[in-house]
Amino acid sequence: MAAEMLIKALQVIWQALRSMDVPAAVMGGLAMSAWKYARSTLDVDLLIDVDDRQSDKMLTQLQALGIRPKNSPPIMTLGQLNIIQMLYEPPESFMDVQIDLLLADSAYHRIAVERRIPTWLPDLPIEIAVLTCEDLILHKLLAGRIIDRADVAALLRSNHLSLDYVYLSHWIKEQKLTPEFASIWVETLPDQPLPTA
Repeated sequence: MAAEMLIKALQVIWQALRSMDVPAAVMGGLAMSAWKYARSTLDVDLLIDVDDRQSDKMLTQLQALGIRPKNSPPIMTLGQLNIIQMLYEPPESFMDVQIDLLLADSAYHRIAVERRIPTWLPDLPIEIAVLTCEDLILHKLLAGRIIDRADVAALLRSNHLSLDYVYLSHWIKEQKLTPEFASIWVETLPDQPLPTA
């Protein structure tokens, strides 16, 4: 039931953002399944490229669809990140699904949105876009929670032969994530040399 509610919430928010021409990419737990690793999650996470002037109009249109801000004011700052947490109650569910909208405020985040790739997720009847595997790894390294480190390990195990290490290494260095990435790499792929591209 929880997975079904997440998919319904993702479909509603995705179609709403698309109708507003807001570039977006699914990230977080839902995006993992696009990269050969499915895990349960409790919310919908999206990276969106919208500026401050557009965000008020976007929020008004989302509220008209029953997607309401969780906080007031709606934009929260966590470190260097700006996030809008929204709540949506799918029809006949009687429970809220949290939708986190991470604003693409930095040059890196805007590049990540541009690099998104179209895909289909199980049980979702529409095409969406997800972060590339490299960008999902970078976002999870930036988040730094235990579950995010475990996700990076899972993504590396399943995708290490196809990653763009030139791109990944550049942004790992730029974001000062080299120690974190090296630690996870050695734990996950001890027989493979650490990429230095």
